[in-house]
Amino acid sequence: MTDEQKFILNEEETMQLLTAFFHEALKFINVPKDKYPEINIGVGFSINGMEPIHIEYEKRKILFFIPFFRMMISLNRNAKNDSPTIYRTFGYKLAYIWNNYLTTGTKTNFITDIESSIFAESLKIVKGIPIHKNPLLPSNIKQIIGFDPNDKKPILEMLKNKFGMDCIVNKGYDIASRQVNEFISFSPDEYKKRGEELGNLYIESINRQIPSLKENEPGSITNPFPNVDAAADFILKTEQEYLLSDRYRHKINNEQFYYDFERNYFRISWASPHVGYYHLNNAESPCFVVNQLTQTDKTMIPRFSIKPSLRRNKFLYRGQAEFFSPCKPSLFRDSRKSYYVDDMIQINEMEVLLREHPLVKLFEQGFMLMNEFVRFKVNYVGLSQHYYNRTHLLDLTNDIEVAKFFAITTFDMNNDRYIEYDGDKLGVLYYFDIQADTFSKREGRKYNIDTIGKQPFMRSGNQSGFLINLEREDDFNLLPEVRYVFFRHDKNITSRIFKESMNGDKYMPQEILRTHWYTRMADEKERKKISYEALKINFANNPHESHSHILKELQKKGFEISNKYKSTFTDDELDLYYKNSEQIWAEFCSNIYFYGPEGQLLKKHLVNLPNDKRYRWAFYRN
Repeated sequence: MTDEQKFILNEEETMQLLTAFFHEALKFINVPKDKYPEINIGVGFSINGMEPIHIEYEKRKILFFIPFFRMMISLNRNAKNDSPTIYRTFGYKLAYIWNNYLTTGTKTNFITDIESSIFAESLKIVKGIPIHKNPLLPSNIKQIIGFDPNDKKPILEMLKNKFGMDCIVNKGYDIASRQVNEFISFSPDEYKKRGEELGNLYIESINRQIPSLKENEPGSITNPFPNVDAAADFILKTEQEYLLSDRYRHKINNEQFYYDFERNYFRISWASPHVGYYHLNNAESPCFVVNQLTQTDKTMIPRFSIKPSLRRNKFLYRGQAEFFSPCKPSLFRDSRKSYYVDDMIQINEMEVLLREHPLVKLFEQGFMLMNEFVRFKVNYVGLSQHYYNRTHLLDLTNDIEVAKFFAITTFDMNNDRYIEYDGDKLGVLYYFDIQADTFSKREGRKYNIDTIGKQPFMRSGNQSGFLINLEREDDFNLLPEVRYVFFRHDKNITSRIFKESMNGDKYMPQEILRTHWYTRMADEKERKKISYEALKINFANNPHESHSHILKELQKKGFEISNKYKSTFTDDELDLYYKNSEQIWAEFCSNIYFYGPEGQLLKKHLVNLPNDKRYRWAFYRN
């Protein structure tokens, strides 16, 4: 590997990363922002000669000599590239030195200071960067940096005395290296103390129910709100009241690190199930945060989802132009039906089609962002829900404007468009209470909330989508987390909302999946064609059912299964995609955020992915 290949960051990006980690550490040790020094690229000199990091304490200025860091990385045969751990170390170390100056007036040499190095290694652990034994370290490493990085004792002492965390060395499975490694974990007493505190707030959140409306209260069926705006305002006011008093959410929102109590070690924040609650710098609603999903299969590389930020949400919403009782997903609305192979095979066939799309292939294969390998999750069933198929899912959103749009419209399947509701029934806005375990499994609860969020196709992202999966016997209206209010339709307000949605195009944009799948589903003959690939997916999803029975039921319903047929996008459709791929990708990335100090750079490299020669195939024809 040449030096040119080893450096993936330019000087400006290097400076940005160093500064971001420096500020992260200053925030962690509660240094006020008005005490932060000015940082620039440059070189300083002292009586000892040139300094790679020159601190002008009285002037509150710091100069970074970038070539020094590049030289260190070039000489390190174990360093694969220049981001971001080495800069994390330097930034954390410098923050400790600066804070020491602010509190004691001590001026410290950056290179030789031992305590700041131990602090940097300790904070890296807390931020989810585990330190493993390194047999390749030189024998005189202790003389060089003042301590042996393979000796965890100084780090454990720092964690206890400076961080207030009583920790021990433990062993566990490391997803990144796919092997058992040593980790720093809370001691049993520390684990119990912190776990009980969080657990009590967790239970409090689960047991805290929002009251239902009583008869004749505003929003009840006997006293509906005069319009959808009034109904939405009531929900938003109620939401903020409950969000402000939710102690579990306050605890989560203010986290500066993520400790995985299930696995019993510190993990990087974007792996936290709570990352959707964290504050995102410079983010405007609606926005999405990248979240590493829980990995249960040790043989696979973790996937990431792009979920709508829930920072300001205590509720998820759903809008309907009319109230239906029971309220069920499309798959279960025919009460006479109990076998759904004809519907499920359409979901399978859509998956076959989607896997042929360049962006889906890219998401499935994964790609490198700086030194991080990323595989975005493609939610095939969720996309089926959003594109004309009947599923066991109901749509929810964290954007009240989306819910309002669906509360004042109906869908015209014959013309593939939404139209303004002109009936005389009451409309309904739902609000679903987000509790501590909403996105995880609870004993005795069959349904759960799933994120669809951003996908390679725009509809679910434009709708800030979430999904709830329900069983055949479930009624959404009766779920304990569900509340709803009624409103009267107002033609003027309906027209305004419809116009603001660009006649529905805002939430149902024109794209190749929309036109391709609508054409299929609207044509009875085409809809009955099934590929062997789709049949194989169906077989795999139903391991307890005989293949012959599935095949027989499909044939009874008139399906034609052929190895000569396969759902695929046409050349014209793909030409249209390639022609607009840069615009599609820019729009896709526009409101995506990575949490953490390196987040801005990760997003920059995501936006620039079409220019990476390794992935040009996903955006341009060969």
